[in-house]
Amino acid sequence: MSGRSCHMMLWVPVVCALLVDAIPQAGAAVYRHLDAQGNVVWSDRPGGIRAEVRPPRVLSSGRVPVMNQGAAAAPAPFTPYQSVRLRPRSAPVTLEQARRGVSLRVETAPQLRNGDRVQLSVDGKRHQSPLSSRVLMAIGLDAGAHALVAEVLDASGTVRQRSPVMTLEVVSSPESGPVLAAQP
Repeated sequence: MSGRSCHMMLWVPVVCALLVDAIPQAGAAVYRHLDAQGNVVWSDRPGGIRAEVRPPRVLSSGRVPVMNQGAAAAPAPFTPYQSVRLRPRSAPVTLEQARRGVSLRVETAPQLRNGDRVQLSVDGKRHQSPLSSRVLMAIGLDAGAHALVAEVLDASGTVRQRSPVMTLEVVSSPESGPVLAAQP
């Protein structure tokens, strides 16, 4: 271990001890003095300019306090939706549009619950990250037929429910014929 690392390791406990000792005294009077060289010196001795010191603001670690130490809270059971489906598109989808992105509306009954999210699966592969949204995007699709499915995930990230498969036909030009059909 280098001398500098060792030096730092010795000072960390000292600084922590001083901070712990200083927190209860944060409301005590503090004065600003100038020493003979003109340097600012802070102290608790009267005679300088009194400064107001507020207690330090403590940032949360992001952890939720545990109320009952004896038993861990069980996650709420998932309640299936009455329906989950992708709304069929009526306009043709060209290759250029499919490469830029096709928006797909997800309909759930009842509405998507807090904590639940949806993601799009294209041809059996996850196509985008789970979102708390009613609109999903199919981006970068090639020409041909694609099987689209909306998946509902619970708060833990587990897929709990899927929409029926919708087939999206990406055509080279708008005159190529039918574009989108929902399959049961």
